[in-house]
Amino acid sequence: MPVYRVMMRGEHFALHLNGRWKLFGFHTSREVEAETMEEAEQMAVRMVMRDKPWADTRPRAGFPTPRIYPEFIYRMEEPSFEDEGYAFFPMNKAHA
Repeated sequence: MPVYRVMMRGEHFALHLNGRWKLFGFHTSREVEAETMEEAEQMAVRMVMRDKPWADTRPRAGFPTPRIYPEFIYRMEEPSFEDEGYAFFPMNKAHA
């Protein structure tokens, strides 16, 4: 089965820091085995949403709705087993 790397951008994810909710965005990627690019995108987004930091993610009153955007996808010749962490960036409500 083909292996795809899906690069994604998350926006408006609230994290509780120092007693306050703050908005962050992030960039991350996932490698998935899928029959099609569309299936790979869907699987990668589901994988991110199952990650521990986002287990309680839901729309919050006064905050923009959190969203994940697949930005780039490519078929790999073989898996790379690269670290699939997050690179965070601060956001505010004005970015909605």
